[in-house]
Amino acid sequence: MTAVSKERLMVSPELAALFGQAQHHDRAGRLDEAEALCRAILRRLPNETAVLHLLGVILCRTGRLVEGAEMLAGVTAAQPGNIAALRALGDAFHALGHMAESVIAYQRILFLQPGDADAHLRLGLSRQALGQGTGAIAAFRMAAALDPANADIRVTLGMALEAAGDKAAALTAYADAIRRDADNAPAFLGLGNVLADQGRAAEAMAAYARALHLAPDWPDALTNLGLALQADGQVDQALALHRRAARLAPDAANVHLNLGTALQLAGQGAAAVDSYRRAVALAPDNAAHLSNLGQALAELGAEPCRMDEALAVHDRAAALAPDNGVVRFNQALAWLLAGDDARGWPAYAWRWRGGVDELADRGFTVPEWRGEDLAGRTLLVHAEQGLGDTLQFARFLGRLPADGRVVAEVQPPLLALMRDGLVQDGGAVVEVMARGRPLPAFDLHAPLMSLPAALGVRDAAGLATPAPYLTADPDRTRAWRERRAPGTLTIGIAWSGNPKHRADRLRSVPLADLAGPLAALPGVTLVPVQTDRRRGDEEMLSALGIADIALDGFTDTAALVAGLDLVITVDTAVAHLAGALGRPVWLLLPYAPDWRWRLGGQDTPWYPATRLLRQERQGDWAPVIRQVAAALKAHRSAPTVTQLTSGMIPMPL
Repeated sequence: MTAVSKERLMVSPELAALFGQAQHHDRAGRLDEAEALCRAILRRLPNETAVLHLLGVILCRTGRLVEGAEMLAGVTAAQPGNIAALRALGDAFHALGHMAESVIAYQRILFLQPGDADAHLRLGLSRQALGQGTGAIAAFRMAAALDPANADIRVTLGMALEAAGDKAAALTAYADAIRRDADNAPAFLGLGNVLADQGRAAEAMAAYARALHLAPDWPDALTNLGLALQADGQVDQALALHRRAARLAPDAANVHLNLGTALQLAGQGAAAVDSYRRAVALAPDNAAHLSNLGQALAELGAEPCRMDEALAVHDRAAALAPDNGVVRFNQALAWLLAGDDARGWPAYAWRWRGGVDELADRGFTVPEWRGEDLAGRTLLVHAEQGLGDTLQFARFLGRLPADGRVVAEVQPPLLALMRDGLVQDGGAVVEVMARGRPLPAFDLHAPLMSLPAALGVRDAAGLATPAPYLTADPDRTRAWRERRAPGTLTIGIAWSGNPKHRADRLRSVPLADLAGPLAALPGVTLVPVQTDRRRGDEEMLSALGIADIALDGFTDTAALVAGLDLVITVDTAVAHLAGALGRPVWLLLPYAPDWRWRLGGQDTPWYPATRLLRQERQGDWAPVIRQVAAALKAHRSAPTVTQLTSGMIPMPL
């Protein structure tokens, strides 16, 4: 209260006493009583600034921001040097979203009191809300310099630096905060975020765990630690944390979204749909939430009406965010899963516009090939994703126009196989080279997985390749065949894929679960055809009496596969290798299959000699493996390759 105000109130001891009571009620949190007394005083002294100031603050604290801001603006107009009123006015404008006005209020404080750390902090927050990142960081740095013991300011600075992309400086800010306050949970959370971005997963998890220890019921700490554990493959532990976060923050849409993601990874598709529905209900106009719901519904597409609903949800998401690469790419995958190739393949190009994190534009200055004439021109076709994808989509190289020159750039592990084994009969002559080598001059380029769209593939018939498009080295194949045990059915097995694959937990099978029942069958010899081994695999192979084989790359693996009677594999590169070679394959698919295998059915247009064996329940491989064992047992008299290829071995519908 200013000297003038004090004198005016002192004219009436009664009003001065009432104002004292109003202040007492305000400090005790009895805002209704305080407001009533202020209004009673103002009826007698309508321009009393001290009372107007207090009432303006009360109005703001009770949600009547517009009225409160107007009252505080009047106070600061009458008393330009009233720093407390300016601070309250700045806060009111900030809460109203009037950031430019709040900046002016805080700047007025700093003109009067340049060393006010709190005003610098609030100025930074308002500038940050205006998108003035550089100005915000400068204000936070000044606040930190003026209040060197304050850890919270350094956390705020770290968050601003992180948002600006300066991870190193953010790391320093969070570390400074922790040095000042070793029990500052937000500092450890921010530290964990930066460490996670830098790929320092173990350190990030330790920082998140410390934040959670300090704040056991903090949903952000639960969520971030859960996401880190998820990325590390510890899905069950992550799921427990996400469930707890959802209980603590039932109205936080992002918490339910993260829970849904963990449930999907754990193979609990129906529960994931429920979590995504909750996220959508809380944020109905969030395209990302809708897109995740659409994905989960599509994965349950074998259930009645799920696929139709999934497509409708993806349509809603795309309408809300027509330029969002993730949303549009997920819509493309849903179309492809449903067999809508006419829309799916053109839309698959969204993978380059944010749909797939790992993909980065190669920066080629020449145009992308869209199917036009190639006469007299050189086309570079470049592999882009996994090894299995390259093996699968190599079929389209043989369909390129024969009047141009085609250079195919592939991953180095596939170079020898593709260079020597790619069938070239009637189409363009394809020169194969390894990624990382200097490229020749070229006029056009095409990502390998864009060829279906460029070639105008519109249905399953456009995917089919009636004859094998890869061949194995005949001498190596002959050498592998000579090592076979006579009179037995020799079967290659592959039980797991890349453990870093998002859905690996769902698609891979424990070696013992797959090989155990098959190794016990008379007249059957099992041969491992995957090169990667996980902990305990060698011991298990030995225990089952299965001879382990050292394979020298894909060329050697192709020769081995070419000499086998059958390959039984999960959804990994081996399935595509064997399929491309035209070998009989029994492909074990999880309940929620990858988009390329469609929904339902035993056949696939990709490989005529491949049979699909699908889970009937998520995560339950036992019935599938029993069906495989029963079919092999019924034909343990070593069926011919023709029988295997034509599907004469009875497989369950």
